[in-house]
Amino acid sequence: MNFIEELQRRNVIKVGIAYAVVAWLVLQFSDVILNNIEAPGWVFQAIMLVLGIGFALALFFSWAFEMTPEGIKKEKDVDRSQSITHKTGRKLDFLIIGVLVLVAGYFIWESRFTSEMEGPQSVSAETTAAPAENANSIAVLPFANRSNQADDLFFTDGIHDDLLTQLAKINGLKVISRTSVMEYRDTTKKIAEIAKELGVTKILEGGVQRAGKRIRINAQLIDVATDRHLWAETFDREMTMDNIFDIQTEITRQIVTAVKGELSQSDQQSLGENPTNNLQAWEAFLHARAATQRPDYGKEKYIEAQPWAERAVNLDPQFAEAWALLSEIHGQAYWIGYDRSEQRIADAKSTLATAVELKPESAVVKAAQADYLYRFDSDYAKALEMYMHAQQLAPGDAQILSNTAVTQRRLGMWVESINSFEKARQLDPANISIVTTMVDTLGLMNEWQRVDALAGNWVIRYPESRDLRASQIRAKIRARGDLKLARELFDLVPPWTSNTYVRIATDLPRLERNYDAWLEALDKPEIVNYTSFGGVQQRLMSKGMAHHFMGELETAQSYLLQVVEKQDLTQISPTFMIATKLASKSLAYMYLGETTQALAASHKALETLPVEKDHLFGSIITRNHTLILAMAGQREEALERLAVNIDAPEGYARWELYLDPAWDFFRDDEQFNELIKPLNLNEAPQ
Repeated sequence: MNFIEELQRRNVIKVGIAYAVVAWLVLQFSDVILNNIEAPGWVFQAIMLVLGIGFALALFFSWAFEMTPEGIKKEKDVDRSQSITHKTGRKLDFLIIGVLVLVAGYFIWESRFTSEMEGPQSVSAETTAAPAENANSIAVLPFANRSNQADDLFFTDGIHDDLLTQLAKINGLKVISRTSVMEYRDTTKKIAEIAKELGVTKILEGGVQRAGKRIRINAQLIDVATDRHLWAETFDREMTMDNIFDIQTEITRQIVTAVKGELSQSDQQSLGENPTNNLQAWEAFLHARAATQRPDYGKEKYIEAQPWAERAVNLDPQFAEAWALLSEIHGQAYWIGYDRSEQRIADAKSTLATAVELKPESAVVKAAQADYLYRFDSDYAKALEMYMHAQQLAPGDAQILSNTAVTQRRLGMWVESINSFEKARQLDPANISIVTTMVDTLGLMNEWQRVDALAGNWVIRYPESRDLRASQIRAKIRARGDLKLARELFDLVPPWTSNTYVRIATDLPRLERNYDAWLEALDKPEIVNYTSFGGVQQRLMSKGMAHHFMGELETAQSYLLQVVEKQDLTQISPTFMIATKLASKSLAYMYLGETTQALAASHKALETLPVEKDHLFGSIITRNHTLILAMAGQREEALERLAVNIDAPEGYARWELYLDPAWDFFRDDEQFNELIKPLNLNEAPQ
């Protein structure tokens, strides 16, 4: 008690309390500031370290030294009768109370700020949460390649992929998808840590070894809660397709039995299917699938995959999964734009027909049918129907769920789309593509304040994702009108070829009204490369607009004439691309002063792609038509259309209209100015 009383007399306890409260407040403000300036994680850690050391030093100095009217003295040199520690203690009391008032103010501000940022909760509150733990859940870690041959890695991964495919067919079983488990290859993390990150209760790990004509596969199933091996076995067999699939089926059976209990009749049926009996065909299929599963989206991987898929079907014409994959490769050639020939379309159709004939009720084949309907026919309703059927056959397939979500947004099923994305994310939590597309969809819903909050959280988790950073920057503009912060963040993002990056790279300088920078951005290799397939007219259109805004009308005209004269609308393209080219043509005509032609082209674009047919690109055509009407002098109709679409899904963000120089011609209209006025204009940075 004497020691505690002495701590109290020397104000050590009060100093500790005051320091802890101040340090906590410093950490909160540091966290907010560092997140906004995109500071590296070590900066915050360094602040924590300094504050921790400071805490120990503060306690030491409050014990060893004392404040006196003559200044700081060692405590042992101060006459107790002359001590003023009681006065210092009262000052510390006032300091603690003052800081606590600041803390309370911070909590009030944070509560209101978070409420404003989140806005109406039209989607799940779990969007930023860690994957939910499910009792019937498992992660199959990448199998070790025990052959020590680099060429055998695709084979090892192929067995791993097939096992995941089998497990995805089991109802009531949460199976973490390939993308999310592959990052744990050669990991040093403990099983419990991996399970927590993925939200699972069971982990399967193992290895594959090929030696001549034999194959050895070992696997062990671990219960995370008890760290107990539920099952373990080594299979040493002759390397035939029957043996490989028998091993996979046995592993699946043991997993389902351990996690769910007995297998249902439907589970039993799903485990009895061998895709092929030809080992060489299967290996060729594995090569093709491995190429298409690489993370970067571009033509190169599909060009590499095609001959492997063709080899697989040539070796085994009964291999339905290979035919389905080949059909999807043809679909990507058409979609990306490196081959839109009649022959390519015919090949996609014939390969799909073969797959359907061989296995009409396969989840893989149903997904391929949906892919064809989506890419070639633009029939999103039927595509969604096929994806839903595929989901029933493979409820644990995250890619099918993600494709379902993308299709739903084409149909204007915005909330359903977000829910599908969320289900896919729970199965594949490390798949950045799912997250970025989900965030992009929220932007299409005009929920920019939510995008601002969500993208900020996801950027911390996935700092390497340039698409997430681009979405975050777009949200800074459309939610806050903060061009200065948007520019600071954008300058930290390495250039690359993607739709999200290209949009912000060209939007930002335009909204900043830095037209030289806009033109410079349009000539960046990444943007030139991105627009080389189908986006050439849009790039020419942007150059024409930039020169027009700069007053360089002759130069602007040269670009705008290329837009209207050199468009080949007869070439085979997806419907949305034909419609967007017509929309660009209409805008080019308008800047050239050809109002009649502009209105005709815009109406043609609306007829080609009404919003009811495609809410994603149809809404772009609709917004372009509103701009054309306003520029043509039909202001009343334009204002009516704007009023309906302000802040609505598929519509306009107020800050977008407020900042965009393309609408400057309309700013002499007070009704327009009042209509587009951002609700948080007074809070915008100066």
